[in-house]
Amino acid sequence: MRVIETHAIGTDYEYEGKGSITVTVEDGAGNRRSADISAGEPEDAVFFRDLNGAYSIADLVKIAYEAGKRGESYEYEFIDENAEEDEEEAV
Repeated sequence: MRVIETHAIGTDYEYEGKGSITVTVEDGAGNRRSADISAGEPEDAVFFRDLNGAYSIADLVKIAYEAGKRGESYEYEFIDENAEEDEEEAV
């Protein structure tokens, strides 16, 4: 089982704290599911908009639980998309 956590969160003045966090779970049986939580404008911070990914959390837990029952190993990957942008700017 592999868990991938991706952060795409703004750091400049206008976008400080805005962006998204995505958690993806995939297992050896080919199951893959993601949950995306976004932070944008305050009026969009509702479950059918920016917080829509909350509805997928139970699916992620189920995939992880079933993979654990099958004895799959656990892999974790963290991706900071801002760090990649910072590296590109430095080149």
